[in-house]
Amino acid sequence: MKRVSAAFAVLLSFSAVPGFAQDAGALPAAQHNRQKIVVLDGTLSPSSHSTSYASGYFTIRNDDGADHLLKGVSSSVCSSITAHHTNQEQTQATNDLFSHLSLPHNSEMIFPPSGYHLLCGGITKPLQQGEKIPFTFQFLDGDSITIGFTVKPV
Repeated sequence: MKRVSAAFAVLLSFSAVPGFAQDAGALPAAQHNRQKIVVLDGTLSPSSHSTSYASGYFTIRNDDGADHLLKGVSSSVCSSITAHHTNQEQTQATNDLFSHLSLPHNSEMIFPPSGYHLLCGGITKPLQQGEKIPFTFQFLDGDSITIGFTVKPV
């Protein structure tokens, strides 16, 4: 019986480790998943017009020989996440870009300030410059990647 209890305690201690990994300082700036998809260079810039919005910029790379599908992006800090392009008309299709984005094999997509990027709406807490905000990218196969987007100045 003691071996079972000791084994359970060891397993419990390992299961607690991911909780510490979610500490804002411990969030990775880049992460791979098992399908060789990489998300990196995440930054979040608060809006100069409204404290309830921030723009997110990042790069996503598919190093796999197969295509994959991004089916969503989420963050506990954002009530909603949509795609936005400052210089183009917004439509429902562009708003929902990150809920069905095809990631072609052996490709890289950059979401910069001057193009399509992520719009975090309904911010649930004040953002502090230098803070890392967790964003989770979910894929059709059920896998996900969580990285920290660094808050930049307005």
